[in-house]
Amino acid sequence: MYKIYWTDATSAACSQDETLLTRALDLVKARRDAGHSFVTMVAEDPDHVGKPGVDAVVDGKTPDGQDYEWSKSGRAGKPRRHDKPLAVKDR
Repeated sequence: MYKIYWTDATSAACSQDETLLTRALDLVKARRDAGHSFVTMVAEDPDHVGKPGVDAVVDGKTPDGQDYEWSKSGRAGKPRRHDKPLAVKDR
């Protein structure tokens, strides 16, 4: 199930449901092309089973016994000494 939200010309909140992803994306595009503001779409995957993510890690293992080594600091790798910043502000 996909739900499309937007605000109309009077800033009233509107919504529409759609079951097919391609149709939902077409509706979002049509709303944006029509000049509506705050057009967004949310979805709940009906085929998803279980809770998303890992809810417990004990001694480096997930509840099903798999190794869990992810860390936020290691996600993008360590910065190197000669790395340049992507953007320099206020210079």
